[in-house]
Amino acid sequence: MTKAKSRRTSNVSLTPGVDPVGPKHAKLLEFLATRGQVEFDLKQVKRARQLLKDARAELLGPLPTKTRATIIDGWVRRITLSCSEARELWPEIAAAPPALARLEEIEVLFDDDLEAWIEVAASHPLRVTRFYLNAEYVDQDTGEILAEGEGTARTVAAAAALSYATELVFELYFDDTSSFAALDLPELTTLWVRSYTYGDETPDNRVLGTLWQARCPQLRRLGWETSGEIDPAVALAAPSNITELGFWSSNRVAVLEALVASRPSLTAIGMADRDRDEPDDLDDDALRRLGEGRRMFAPRCSYYRAFNAGHRLLHALEREDEGAEHFAALRGRNAHDADVHFQYGNAVTDLYAKVDAYCEALIVDPDHLPSHANLGDTLLDLGRPRIAIPHVRRYLDANPTFAGGWRNMAKAHRALGEEAEAHAAEANIPPGEDDDDE
Repeated sequence: MTKAKSRRTSNVSLTPGVDPVGPKHAKLLEFLATRGQVEFDLKQVKRARQLLKDARAELLGPLPTKTRATIIDGWVRRITLSCSEARELWPEIAAAPPALARLEEIEVLFDDDLEAWIEVAASHPLRVTRFYLNAEYVDQDTGEILAEGEGTARTVAAAAALSYATELVFELYFDDTSSFAALDLPELTTLWVRSYTYGDETPDNRVLGTLWQARCPQLRRLGWETSGEIDPAVALAAPSNITELGFWSSNRVAVLEALVASRPSLTAIGMADRDRDEPDDLDDDALRRLGEGRRMFAPRCSYYRAFNAGHRLLHALEREDEGAEHFAALRGRNAHDADVHFQYGNAVTDLYAKVDAYCEALIVDPDHLPSHANLGDTLLDLGRPRIAIPHVRRYLDANPTFAGGWRNMAKAHRALGEEAEAHAAEANIPPGEDDDDE
């Protein structure tokens, strides 16, 4: 028990050399470190939510409390700022306050202060290197398009202020003059583009071609999302340094087939959907034949497709490491969805990380039954049968024919020396489901 406690409380320590976080933030971290040692029941969930609320100001450090933020395991992972907000806050973020020590990504919403923010950002490089430049330039309340002029020049200018960026997402409108030829990002390794158009025109192929003129020597992964079609020939023309390609378009299956047939150097090919999501999607057998075992990745902007791609990676293709990487990024952007934390818990192999993920799902949704089931199973593996039982029982109350749950219940009672209760649990295993599955 002493060893386990030491392992858990290590999560609370901060990076050496930085000042401690505020007292309410520290109290939250101390509480979250007890997950796996005490039963994480409804009372604990309410406690976690209250501590999060109390500590929000300290969690955000220099940021206003109204800032849109993703908070996971007691730390801010992602924030969304308008250009007007970013202009004021960038210097303070660049100072690396302890509260934002684990900030991973910043989304910037373009507005009339774009140029002012660019000037500030260029002179204050950050530790954070992942950015989402949202140049839709649409009024969030009315849906009105605020500017129908060319947008990529503004986006490229914004990217230039982030010359240290390693991963970028561009979400923007294209027109006849759109071009990425001037993009100059020496450290960029990953780029996603989500394109929109004002009318029926779909200039994606022409704009995509201009990207090949950009100066991004480290670029390895490219994802392109559009409602139109991508010419397979344009996709195939991608520079040889790009070894991971994904195109999510109305003809994505044809593009995938072309990439597999003609780009044998690719190490990853993008595929978004699970089987049967759409009639023309490739099934797993076809995908294995085409992809030859290559890893797949998913869109950054289309959430349901991104989730499905991670689900395929983790369950259909049984690639836990890649599934863990995928859902780690996805839950950073969709922390309000219990299923994302649940799938991340399924993907990671460290038992304590699993406990954290399933408990994070329960903070979002205390009634998320799969998280109760898997949390109980993980706690058993950690040798904590007493606190595993309530979670296993919670799932069995709703799914009384689940054989694995009754086996876990029997295992927990037997570990506690409660042989009569163990036999009673085994008696509930449905007929034909009583073989040992260990």
